[in-house]
Amino acid sequence: MPIIPTPLTDEAQDALLAARVGTAIAEQRRARGLTQAKLAEMIDLEQEAISRWERGARMPTLHRLQQLSDALDCSVDQLLQRGSKRPDDQLAVIADALTGLDSDERELVVNFVQQFADMLKAKHPVKSKQRK
Repeated sequence: MPIIPTPLTDEAQDALLAARVGTAIAEQRRARGLTQAKLAEMIDLEQEAISRWERGARMPTLHRLQQLSDALDCSVDQLLQRGSKRPDDQLAVIADALTGLDSDERELVVNFVQQFADMLKAKHPVKSKQRK
């Protein structure tokens, strides 16, 4: 008998989103060679607030997301897409990961993703046929 997953509460979904956005903030910050303290200074905030966001303990306000995107030279979308389950947003995350790689490296990543996706689809042949 298949196990039917119970839907997550709004609080649980918020916590997952906060964790994913926090990870995106940390990745963008590190990619720019910034410390939490330096980023906090750039947006006139305490370093502990950056730490809480990156740990997913708190979610930045919309105003702070805009400040972060300016300081990190990225879009607010890039900070929020990591938490999205929409295929287009997930595709954008993968595309962003390819930035900075040379053509051979990008081809390697694309081939890996394709092979991995094919392997996962093969595990669920019924699902693949139903979607068509």
